[in-house]
Amino acid sequence: MIKTSMQMLILGTILILPLVGCEKGTVKTSASSTNNKAKATPVSALQEKPGLLLIAHGAPWPKWNKPVLALEKKVIQQLGPNSPFHSVKLVFMEFAKPSVADGIEAMEAAGCDRIVVVPLLIAPSSHSHWDVPALLGLYSDEDMQQELRDEGARLVRSKLPITLTPTLSKGQLLEDMMLKRVRELSRDPQNEAVILLAHGDEGLQPMWEHRMRHIVTYICGKTGITYGDWAFVHVGQTYPSHGVPVIAAAASQHKRVLVVGCYVSMGTIGMHHRYMHTAGKGPIHMPNPLKGKDIVPSRNGLLPDEAVAQWIIETGTRALK
Repeated sequence: MIKTSMQMLILGTILILPLVGCEKGTVKTSASSTNNKAKATPVSALQEKPGLLLIAHGAPWPKWNKPVLALEKKVIQQLGPNSPFHSVKLVFMEFAKPSVADGIEAMEAAGCDRIVVVPLLIAPSSHSHWDVPALLGLYSDEDMQQELRDEGARLVRSKLPITLTPTLSKGQLLEDMMLKRVRELSRDPQNEAVILLAHGDEGLQPMWEHRMRHIVTYICGKTGITYGDWAFVHVGQTYPSHGVPVIAAAASQHKRVLVVGCYVSMGTIGMHHRYMHTAGKGPIHMPNPLKGKDIVPSRNGLLPDEAVAQWIIETGTRALK
């Protein structure tokens, strides 16, 4: 159909009108759209507010818990004013306060929208595989939950997303910290042996054996010490049965034996002194194979040291990505 002159004029006017008053790169809005823009949520309010929850095992002894609790302040200080975390909290699995439930509730009250959990456990174990996830509400098992309640734990379920990171065995931290403790004690590497003590876990024994072998080999390679071994000692209870035989074997071949503890908040000096004080005493007289030997126990475990706080920050920050 052929358009008339009047039709062509009307069509041209329609096509031109939207362009009137508009310049390149500018958009004019109506009063209605301007009001809607003013009501839009600010960008800052849309930013994430993650919380960083540090979970340590805990102990009945305040002396053990004190350097662990101090980590919270150190982490906050190292994060500084530009911290990616809205809140940082350190809690204990058992024996001490604040509890895991306390920490989760504190994160919720602080307005966090997710939680990154860093377990301050030396290596994977039943604690990291089952207990911590159960305390966080990430793993449900009636028997385990009842066992945790019997031990005094309060279980909560958070609506916030929770990300659980690896243990302290991830990365180079354990190697570097144990090397540092050995160097603090070493005086004559050619005539010394090094023994590494750790908790261990019967259910994950091969993994723990591999980890200890790697750390001891690393220490020997860095120091020139030619003899290294390890033993699994649970907070000192099995020092006489598990630790002493390994230490005595090293002392039979070297003048000086350095005994370091791959523990979060204690060295080996306490368990060694207790053994030396009680060995050979009591109704059953047992000879002390360490008597007269030059055994040098460590005073500290991983803590106190700034490197631990730095590892926590790096691990937690990676979990945000």
